[in-house]
Amino acid sequence: MKFKVLLIIGCIMSVAAFQQKSYAQSPMLGLRVGLNLDNTSGDDIEHKFHAFFLGGVYAGIKFEKISIQAEGYFTQTTVSAGDNFGDAFKDYLKQGATNVKDGDFKMNELSIPVLVGYKVAPRLWLQAGPQFTSVVSIKDKDDLLKETKDVFKSGYISGVVGAWVDLPFHLNASARYIFGISDRNRAEDVPATWRTSHIQLSVGLKLL
Repeated sequence: MKFKVLLIIGCIMSVAAFQQKSYAQSPMLGLRVGLNLDNTSGDDIEHKFHAFFLGGVYAGIKFEKISIQAEGYFTQTTVSAGDNFGDAFKDYLKQGATNVKDGDFKMNELSIPVLVGYKVAPRLWLQAGPQFTSVVSIKDKDDLLKETKDVFKSGYISGVVGAWVDLPFHLNASARYIFGISDRNRAEDVPATWRTSHIQLSVGLKLL
């Protein structure tokens, strides 16, 4: 359902962006840094937020009322094992693994959101679109799993909604909620579903 809503929003905004082609265009290029709060929810894991920095670049184009923007940024997420993780994933644990509950798996990730914005005030834009995330590496902090790649997928898809504010001195600020669409559990023989959501607060520096 979330994916269908996101697709409809994207189609409507894309048509609007096409209709804006006759207006003045302004290119966008800049840097973005901020705070990422992530929470992975689902079966056999702990539901709690973790805080990490994020950093990357953005590029796009602005019309009079519509903007199209793509980004690439690095951040981290953490998945923490829950009460039943050891039993559910016992076939994937190393021999002699103990203290499975609250075991942490820290992931370095590269995310690429593609957003369409709509200008609702002189400096304020509302944004929405899909985000594609690649898991670059996984650190099994408690050395629990035989192979992390057998339990966690190498990437996932999310939806993004948020707001962007243009500030003086070539600065901008944004706030976003990112909701998970695809399942992150790769172990097909374990009926657990995991989705990651994010809350992001960031500032940007416009280079172009």
